[in-house]
Amino acid sequence: MSLSIRRFRPADRDADDETVEAALRSADAYFEEVPELEDDDILAEYVDAGGEFLVGEDGGAIVATGAFRPPKGVVTEFVDPAGAAELKRMHVHPDRHREGIGQAMYDELEARARERGYERFVLSTTGRQEPAHAFYEANGFERVGSTTADVPGTTLEILVFEKSFD
Repeated sequence: MSLSIRRFRPADRDADDETVEAALRSADAYFEEVPELEDDDILAEYVDAGGEFLVGEDGGAIVATGAFRPPKGVVTEFVDPAGAAELKRMHVHPDRHREGIGQAMYDELEARARERGYERFVLSTTGRQEPAHAFYEANGFERVGSTTADVPGTTLEILVFEKSFD
């Protein structure tokens, strides 16, 4: 593996979206009728807001994504947003699972969050994504809350996790 981690560029959008969709489909967490993600302008949504959006590239192909930004949405119902960065869009293409790519992405995101002065990560994920839960728990996250969200055809459990950097 010759993984290169770098900041997202607008030309990466289609490949990034394909990686995210493949990962969500593999985790049974992709829903056709759910509205598009709110991040139409990734650099504005993440980087300009004080966060980061990274892609993992191997052999010229984007195989992973990961980002953080100031918290908003469901996580703010469970944690104090002061000093926190919300970890978002952590996905590895399913063809590349179990190669250490997710860990490399996570480590780089945490390092960059620390450099920007954040004290901890918070995140939300669906109850369906059990391998993600195990990954986050192995990296020191603790579950701090849960809620539900209605999507076409089902109700999803949403889990909220938090990890202090100290």
